[in-house]
Amino acid sequence: MTRMTRYAIIILLLLSVSAFSVDINDAYKYVLLIKDIHNYYKTSCIIIVCSNSHTNFNQTSLAYIWLRAFSQRGILTMIVSFSQLSREARKFQGYLTRPLYVVALATKETMDEFSMATRQIDMSSSVWLLMFLPYRGNPMRDICQNPVGNPFNLMFNTEMLVLCYDLPLLTEWYALRDNQTRVFNLATWQTGQGLKLKTTSSLYARRNNMFGQTMRISIVQESPFVEIKNGILSHFFGKLIKELSKSMNFKIEVTSSMLIYGDLNKDDNTWTGVVGEVASDRADFGVAEFSMTNHRLDVVDFTLPLILSRNRIYFKKPDGAYVQWSAYFKTFKADVWSMIIFVIVTAPIFLTLMKTRGRIVMRILADNYIYVWGIYCQQGLSEFPTKFSMRLAFLSIFLSSLIILSAYSASLTSFLTVSTVTLPFSTMEEFANYGSYKLITFRNSADYDMLIAANSTLFEKVKKLIKDKEDLPLTAHDGFLQVCNEKVGFYITEAIKNAINIPCETSFIDADRVDSLALVLQKHGQYTGVVNYYLQQFKDNGVLARLKNTFLVTGDSLEKGNVTVNLHGIAPLLSLLAGGAIFSCLVLLLEKIHYNFWRDNCRGIFHCILWRKFLNRQLVVDSVDKKKRIGNLSENILQSQENQRSDISRNQSSFTQYK
Repeated sequence: MTRMTRYAIIILLLLSVSAFSVDINDAYKYVLLIKDIHNYYKTSCIIIVCSNSHTNFNQTSLAYIWLRAFSQRGILTMIVSFSQLSREARKFQGYLTRPLYVVALATKETMDEFSMATRQIDMSSSVWLLMFLPYRGNPMRDICQNPVGNPFNLMFNTEMLVLCYDLPLLTEWYALRDNQTRVFNLATWQTGQGLKLKTTSSLYARRNNMFGQTMRISIVQESPFVEIKNGILSHFFGKLIKELSKSMNFKIEVTSSMLIYGDLNKDDNTWTGVVGEVASDRADFGVAEFSMTNHRLDVVDFTLPLILSRNRIYFKKPDGAYVQWSAYFKTFKADVWSMIIFVIVTAPIFLTLMKTRGRIVMRILADNYIYVWGIYCQQGLSEFPTKFSMRLAFLSIFLSSLIILSAYSASLTSFLTVSTVTLPFSTMEEFANYGSYKLITFRNSADYDMLIAANSTLFEKVKKLIKDKEDLPLTAHDGFLQVCNEKVGFYITEAIKNAINIPCETSFIDADRVDSLALVLQKHGQYTGVVNYYLQQFKDNGVLARLKNTFLVTGDSLEKGNVTVNLHGIAPLLSLLAGGAIFSCLVLLLEKIHYNFWRDNCRGIFHCILWRKFLNRQLVVDSVDKKKRIGNLSENILQSQENQRSDISRNQSSFTQYK
């Protein structure tokens, strides 16, 4: 019985071999072909795919011959059936990099099996070698030479080589969205001659024609880098898409224009905005300046970085013509001001002591204070002293005031002419600690998600300064309007700031982060590779640089005009003059009131004192006159008595002579 079973198996094998036109002894020539393909694509392993039919012993035998041959050459090889292909392909995709799938088709049934299996796998994740092997008159010759439709669910970026029976030509098969298989003659192969390429161009250089297929575009409405007018894309990204359409031969159709870039709705785990349009297959391209984040990378692909820009926080620039009150004192340090005050206070005292020879006379001290203050205010003396010591003292004061005033004038003039406007902080740490400004960024943006998700000590402080989400701007223009009208800082990339017109001058602090801005495409999309290939070509041949020079304006290239001083800028000077005038008037008023008060209330007292003085003087005069009169009267009496005695004596002498 056992012998009869062996004979039956041998007869079946012979019948199957007779039907299968491949000579088993010559099967090793395919080993050389597969090995050349393996080396050309630099694949990591070989996976042989065979039919599920247990009666097809010829293909099974061929598969095991190849398995043994590649294993002996140290190449990782395995065999899977068509029914296992989808499950094994998903499993291999996790840990096998770029495997080579070898598929041998001999009958229409095996072709249908393979076609069914390809509907459940990504045909662009691996390299495929499809061989139509001889079998009973080669019934699929027309299919392999002129494929109709897209029987194997190929995509634009599928890498599949096809060997059509005994033809030495190896052709590439791929398909566009129209489900029409495209064929490209890549190489020839013959036993003993090996693989001979017909072109050395790369994959995407060979596939440079999309045959006028339509690419669906979704844009951000208020993006400063793309705009649509009358159905025509413009600005930097708009022109870039037009350059791609010329190079790749595709048509542009703007299917949607969204207000926001894209945000994850955590309630239903869906994406909004342009990112949502691309992730849901309603658009092929998302055209705007998208920041690369981990959350977005889960649902979309990014192109090569097209703009590298620093993230900064922008604030309204302080008035460059405005001189703060403290600026008049910042020209000198505190120790210099202390020395000046010390000289002004002590110099009058020494002058007073020198003039009075060691005594303090308040009237002279007050005059000296006025003289010294006048000298430091560039005033001269009404009368220069005559003493040599006083002259030396005043000369020293004049020289010190000249040096101090010259240095002060030069420092203040340089401060006014060379405007160095600074914010009260220069780093994010200082900004967070300052706490007087609010922080804004784009609503539903990658920057907002980053700020909210950050958990460092610094960003915990920064998050407290962020405005409520509904108050955040949707566009850059709205954000800078808030900056110009409110006390807020705008967290945004430098490139976006330079691409728009801002209604006011701004200053910034660096946020210590460089942002990569790029376009978005469908996740694992078939056009990602070719788009990146042509973008790299644009970088190499200068097209991207030309577009940047045309549409992207850097902040350094903007001309800075002269600073115009307005009324607000000279407010401290006007306040000083007005304050001096008001103080002088106030002193004058007080003097006038004091004078009138004392004149009215003390006039009677002054009169009494004057009359008393007058009366006292009169009384003194009267008593003196009385004494003088009494004295004169006494003198007259004495004189008359003396005269009488003289007359008597003269009469007696006359009488004697007469006798």
